[in-house]
Amino acid sequence: MFRPFFVRVAAQATHRPLALSNGYYARAFTDKASSSSSRHSVVTSLTKTCPSCGTFLPTALPVCSNCNYIARIHDSVSYHDILGLPYEPNPFIVDTALLKRRFIEAQRVSHPDAWATKSEFQRDVALHMSNTLNTAYKVLSSPLHRIEYILQRNGLMIAEADPLEDLELISEIMEVREEIETGDTERIRTLEEDNESKIREVVSAVTKCVAEKNWEETKVAAVRLKYLNGIAEAIKQRLDNM
Repeated sequence: MFRPFFVRVAAQATHRPLALSNGYYARAFTDKASSSSSRHSVVTSLTKTCPSCGTFLPTALPVCSNCNYIARIHDSVSYHDILGLPYEPNPFIVDTALLKRRFIEAQRVSHPDAWATKSEFQRDVALHMSNTLNTAYKVLSSPLHRIEYILQRNGLMIAEADPLEDLELISEIMEVREEIETGDTERIRTLEEDNESKIREVVSAVTKCVAEKNWEETKVAAVRLKYLNGIAEAIKQRLDNM
C-alpha cells in the first residue's frame, strides 16, 4: 500500500484535501502565481473532463489545451491509468499496440515543447509529466519491468541478490552461459530459440499468478524471468560481436 506524502509549497499556494482510493488523504494545490483563472493541482485520480473548464480531455492525463490546465499526477496513480490502460482484472496483460498509441497521444499534449510559451510552473509540470510518461512506457513495454512494478505496488521487491531456488534451472543457466561463450552461430541461434520458449512459459506462469493475486509465486516466477532475460541479453551481445 502506498503512503501519501505532502508537498511543501510557497505561502501563496492554497490547498484542499483529496481522498485517495485507499482511504488516505493527499493535498491538491492551487498555484495562484501561474494563472489567475486556472487551477493547477496534484491530482490523485484521473477524469475524462477538464477539472477547470469541463472540456472533454483527449487523453487520460489532466492536460487541457482549451484552458491551458495542467496538473501533476500523484504517485499513487498507476502507470496503467496514466496511459489509459486497464489495471484490472490483470495488470500484467497489456496490449502493446494500444500502449504505444496511447503513449504517443499523451506525449503530444504534454511534451514540454507544447508548453514552451506558458508559465514557468506549467513548463515544469509538463517536463515532469513527460518524464513520467517515458518511464511508464518503458516499464509497461517490458514484461520483466512490468511485473517488477506490479510487485512493488503490492509490497514486494525483486532485489539483485534474490536467488533462484530452482537448482535445475541454475545448472541449465550456467551451462547455457558457457555455450554462449564457445558456441558457433548456429548453436547460439538454437540457444536463443530455447531461451525464448522458456521466457514464454514463465510469462504465462506470471500471467496466471497475477490473475490469482498470488504475489509470492509471482515473485518466484519474476526472478526466473529476470535470469532468463539475462541469458537473452548475453546471446544478443554475443551475436552482435560475431
